[in-house]
Amino acid sequence: MEYPKLRLIDAFPIEISGQQAVCLRDPFNTRNSFVPREVFDNIVYYFDGNHSITDIQRIYTQRFGESDIQEMIQQVIVELDKNLLLDNSRSRDFIKKLKDDFTNSTIRKDAHAGTAYEADKDKLQVQLDSFFTSTEGPGMPSQFGQTEELKGVIAPHIDLGCGGPCFAWAYKEIAESSDAELFIILGIAHTGTKNIFVLTDKTFETPFGNVETDKDFLNSLQEKNKTDYFEDEFVHKDEHSIGFQAVFLKYLYRQKKSFTIIPILCSSFGEVDGDNFAPGQASQFEEFVSSLKETIKKSEKKICIIASVDLAHVGSRFGDTEIQDDVYLDKLRADDTNMLKYIENLDADGFYNSVQKDHNSRNICGYPAINTLLNVIDATEGKLLKYSQYADKTNSTVSFASMSFY
Repeated sequence: MEYPKLRLIDAFPIEISGQQAVCLRDPFNTRNSFVPREVFDNIVYYFDGNHSITDIQRIYTQRFGESDIQEMIQQVIVELDKNLLLDNSRSRDFIKKLKDDFTNSTIRKDAHAGTAYEADKDKLQVQLDSFFTSTEGPGMPSQFGQTEELKGVIAPHIDLGCGGPCFAWAYKEIAESSDAELFIILGIAHTGTKNIFVLTDKTFETPFGNVETDKDFLNSLQEKNKTDYFEDEFVHKDEHSIGFQAVFLKYLYRQKKSFTIIPILCSSFGEVDGDNFAPGQASQFEEFVSSLKETIKKSEKKICIIASVDLAHVGSRFGDTEIQDDVYLDKLRADDTNMLKYIENLDADGFYNSVQKDHNSRNICGYPAINTLLNVIDATEGKLLKYSQYADKTNSTVSFASMSFY
């Protein structure tokens, strides 16, 4: 521990009892730590494996004149080590076990039941029903399969408690206008990956029962690719963007019909650095999109594509300084809805340009999945069903929408 080093984790500002702090969040969903902002800025910031405890103490002394802080540094190290947030043998052994257990299981366990939504299936049904019937919701589906023309939807992946009614708009459309047997779900990988797409053939657990993946479709898709898109499979373990959609689909069809899914996580490209793709990504994207379109075309099943995405992420949690007042949020709505018009028109280039005109200052996290949807779906028109914003206590806002494609 002479040279403490944080693992690759998420860090974002938060307010606790009126005090500024930083949440250190483990993407592998073990434990989080909440560190006072001044401790993070002046001590934890230097946990990079290159600064020794002595170095950190010297920097602190030069800055504040206080020299007797070694005990404080040790306390921080003990706390972070207890929560497995430091890069050391304990955390590496723990993560290896997580990966081995995940690899050896045929089930992708429900990582969010009891936190993001009710774990009890009866309570969860009541919760999801309420999203449809709320003042912001679309109402319950009038009947199932009125038409059979729906080609796909965009649905949010924000926590259900923050955006449940917006989810309901997309799923009412699926209930009334789709007879799909197979749902291809394009989620977002919120942790780093080697490849820009990530597959899994695991069964997804939900409180309503398990959702099966279509292994034949997946095998056919993978056979058409040189890249092993199962290489990063572990990121599916706690990723919510596909799991939330599996819950809604199982809710929708729990007593009506069987269905399967194709879970595909899309990693960052283009939206980060202002280029369409980083080196090597363009050929991967073309390879995967081409093979996915070919596999869809050869499949005899009726298919619907779901892009599980959120839109803007703005405010202090995401590094912005603007106050989230009504004027700011109105402009955010206008910018978002202008961007969504390109998606309605299935204009992938226009969508990309609308994101990049301000260097993606709104942090559109759903860009990879939306771009993939626009390049894969065989549709002629799109329609915005619902647009929403959710503001949290950190003076930050996330926007999201539901859309349909025919």
